[in-house]
Amino acid sequence: MTERIRLFLVSPALAIRRALARSLDEEGEIVVVGEANSAVDALTRAPAARPHVVLAGAHLRDPDTPEMCRRLHGAMPEAHILVVGVNASHDLVADTITAGAAGVVPHTIDETELMDAIRTAAAGRMVMSTDAFMDLLQGHARSAHDPLQSLTPLERELFDLVGEGMSNAEIAERMYLSQGTVRNYVSRLFRKLRVERRAQLVAQAARLSSTAHQGEHDRAPDP
Repeated sequence: MTERIRLFLVSPALAIRRALARSLDEEGEIVVVGEANSAVDALTRAPAARPHVVLAGAHLRDPDTPEMCRRLHGAMPEAHILVVGVNASHDLVADTITAGAAGVVPHTIDETELMDAIRTAAAGRMVMSTDAFMDLLQGHARSAHDPLQSLTPLERELFDLVGEGMSNAEIAERMYLSQGTVRNYVSRLFRKLRVERRAQLVAQAARLSSTAHQGEHDRAPDP
């Protein structure tokens, strides 16, 4: 008999999580081995459940979904993470795939398509629509010309605050995040912008600000 696919669910919506668990458990080839209501809960519970596939929402926070994927992938390299996105941007898709996820599927996916996606992920293959793949390629092309284009709105806000010289503690208070989450975001900024020290981020933000001000001056009408 073929081994059933061990599935772990991550979503803050209890009703959706339970309904999905019942529906998927009815499929003879899937068994739901655990649930978590947050990313931090998943990081604690998932490794002990030994899932083949982790099915998670795209907009988790503290840590966010890409960071959760990175940590779960490090802790369970044999597991495959499948993300369900509600209007997931190409930046979020790129960050999630880069963090080790097997793919991102839309929240409008029907049950048959979701089953196929779970099977594909469990087999160790990438799960991605053609449109999402093209968006990902276009996003990487833009990022090659301007690394800041690869930042999510939240990361861009963080970049600006670091550029103002704010500490992690000050940023955490401003953005209503934990200091640990801010530290993780700053580390990710280092990787995305290919810098090694905080001072380099500050210098990059200063150059960007200077360029923007110069552009405004050039566009200003003569008195």
